Amino acid sequence: MCYDDEPNKIIAREMKWDGFISADDNIKIIFDTFNDDRSAYWFGTNPLGSQNDALLTGFEMKDFNEDWDGVWEVECAITENGWSAEFRFPFSTFKFHDRPEQVWGFNVLRGIRRNNEEVQWTSVGKNLGFLKIAEAGDLSGIENIKRGNPIYLMPYFSTGAQFVKGNKKYLAEPGLDIKYGVTETLSLDVTFNTDFAQVESDRARINLTRFPLFFPEKREFFLEGRKTFDFNLGGNNNLFYSRRIGISRNQEIPIIGGAKLVGRVGDFELGFIDMQTAEKGSEPTTNYGTVRAKYDLLNSSYAGFMVTNKLTSNKTQTSFGGDFHFSFNDFLGDKNLVIHASAAKSDLQNSNKNSWAGNFYVDYPNDLIDTYLGYRFIQSEFNPEVGFVSRRGYQQLVYDLEISPRINSGGIKKLKFEPLESSMIYSGNGTLQSAEFAVSPFGIEFESGDEIGIGIHRTFDRPEEDFEIFDTTKVKAGSYWYTTYGIGFESSPMRNIYGEVDFITGGYYNGSRSELEGNVTFTLSKNLTVGGDFTYNHIKINNSTLNTNEFGGRIGYTFSKRVNSSVFAQWNNEQNEMNINYRFNWKPKIGSDLYIVVNQLLSTENKIRSKDITVLAKFVWLMVI
Repeated sequence: MCYDDEPNKIIAREMKWDGFISADDNIKIIFDTFNDDRSAYWFGTNPLGSQNDALLTGFEMKDFNEDWDGVWEVECAITENGWSAEFRFPFSTFKFHDRPEQVWGFNVLRGIRRNNEEVQWTSVGKNLGFLKIAEAGDLSGIENIKRGNPIYLMPYFSTGAQFVKGNKKYLAEPGLDIKYGVTETLSLDVTFNTDFAQVESDRARINLTRFPLFFPEKREFFLEGRKTFDFNLGGNNNLFYSRRIGISRNQEIPIIGGAKLVGRVGDFELGFIDMQTAEKGSEPTTNYGTVRAKYDLLNSSYAGFMVTNKLTSNKTQTSFGGDFHFSFNDFLGDKNLVIHASAAKSDLQNSNKNSWAGNFYVDYPNDLIDTYLGYRFIQSEFNPEVGFVSRRGYQQLVYDLEISPRINSGGIKKLKFEPLESSMIYSGNGTLQSAEFAVSPFGIEFESGDEIGIGIHRTFDRPEEDFEIFDTTKVKAGSYWYTTYGIGFESSPMRNIYGEVDFITGGYYNGSRSELEGNVTFTLSKNLTVGGDFTYNHIKINNSTLNTNEFGGRIGYTFSKRVNSSVFAQWNNEQNEMNINYRFNWKPKIGSDLYIVVNQLLSTENKIRSKDITVLAKFVWLMVI
């Protein structure tokens, strides 16, 4: 029971499943079922009963996987005394030891949003935060419980039609997902004729750099357990990038089936993935395999390795990596310190000596001082075909320092100063390729949750060959120094209307650039939300002027926490296409879903005309045996 003397001031606006509840009054719970300070289950709700869940790992302060969906229930009500929440957690939702008596790590947080206030059962210092598993309390008295070992069968069927330039194509695909607890600590996922019809389209973006853009994974099968398979090599570079499976050149490749095994065996955290894709066009049928293992060290640290493999009928490509990760939350008493080192080699079948990559950093992420020092390199022939690499043939030095003294006076919560954020990238022979130096001399975080800041950015880039931006405009090879200045404002999401806006102006290679971007969300009621975002660039370069425009808009209507719908539209003036996505979702019971999806692609060049319309319905039914 959350007592409140002014129940009429309780903030409750989010009803959707997995909605954003942190802007409302809320309750959040952590269960560390192994009581090992390494991993935990996170659950949250608000007075409208929106259900949120995630998996936590103890290695970083806010490293948690919101894409995990457990089987549990909550019912909430606002009363004259405040608001209440009643949770029901089946033991089959959790992994835990098979012991007659157990002690779990436990913590609970209550958020009172109108005061921007949070209260915790086990209070932790400002350097740690609620998500630091090691600071949870103990939940004892757990005796003679059994997890059970159910098999979850999720057969699905999708059907619909695609209309392209007057041609009609009917679609009908059955499939099956299976979830099984192999042991109390290991889970197996198996999929046949995998279907992702309900997944929202990628955001179309205009690339104003000379490097490929990174797009995040959105497919549920790969999202669950994704932290286990993370092998970061600096920035977005990773030894494993799940979008290599079933996607090629922005086109979907059919997945015949596959399996994923994730969990713990003794002191090991293990992950296995094996997927088989079908032949499509020039893409041959391909097998993708990944093995990941981490061995527990100290309280919240590990040593690990990863192997990835891509196999076609005429080629095998294997990559390997090892890493160490040390995390301390008692450094100098109560401070956080992280030390990480990793190295990887691609194409083990060949003896190429220039196919290595590495990443080393020391991170000191604390309330007053947050500083980071890192070194990373990727050699010219490093090419993990199941991974992601944005550029090759370089070594990089990174340093960042942010100082954030708490004021807690005059409506100001924190001041933020960033004396230096720097990155220097050198070629293999030691030539400076690019560099960035940023200073943020002024920033304020208000007690209301609003933030404002200004920054100065100095950039160097040395492209070795011409490259194109915005289809036809070329940036010539050469050496360029230029400076930009920026200001940004972000309002608190606890407001009914909130958003952010950033303005940057200054140089751009041998010309100039001004960029304005922002987003806004209108919470019109607990059912209806409307939002939009934009990015505008005005660029002068090579005696020519170009303007780029990107727009996105979203309308969401929630009928109940199990029934919601949304419309998302996006457009930019490089592709001159508008993509409209409509999605309806009904959860008749936990684990079962009905999706109705409409995707329409419009050409806006010269005149508006339809290029492609796809209408799909997908039904997933959960059966427990």
